[in-house]
Amino acid sequence: MVPRHFSRGRGRVPDGIEIMGKELTGLTQPRPRRASRTSGFTMIELMVAVGVLLVSVMGAYSSQITSLNLMHTSRETNTAMADLQAAMEQALLLRAEEIPVPGSDFEADTPIDGIESSLREQSIVPTYPGYVTGSTKVPNPLPIVLTANWKDPQGRSRSLRLASMKTR
Repeated sequence: MVPRHFSRGRGRVPDGIEIMGKELTGLTQPRPRRASRTSGFTMIELMVAVGVLLVSVMGAYSSQITSLNLMHTSRETNTAMADLQAAMEQALLLRAEEIPVPGSDFEADTPIDGIESSLREQSIVPTYPGYVTGSTKVPNPLPIVLTANWKDPQGRSRSLRLASMKTR
């Protein structure tokens, strides 16, 4: 067995050295390590490492911004749905003949007054599919569709609908 500190390469071991009865010829001693000018990181390696780090940080930042925008949109949608539910509860407390008539709070295709919201430029508009505005005959059941319209912080129009039926 050859000791680990001997290897093949430069610097030959003098002939005549024996280990465990075998003569070692053609083996070399290990080269001493010395500091070279190429030890450490080059400027290119550092720039690549900084670039990779920058891309990963920007990816995490972008993901966080997207998450915050999604959370804000979800809160707006929940607020609009709560406003629609409150308006629908008010409408369902009225008799069917009082709901779609002109001059009532729930006049067809006219924004409902009295619903306060924190959403920008929100309006809730009732429609009654199958009901002809001004008709004296109100269908039974009366379909009610409430539509909330508002603008998000970026100025985009958003809308949400809630439908129900009022029976006599």
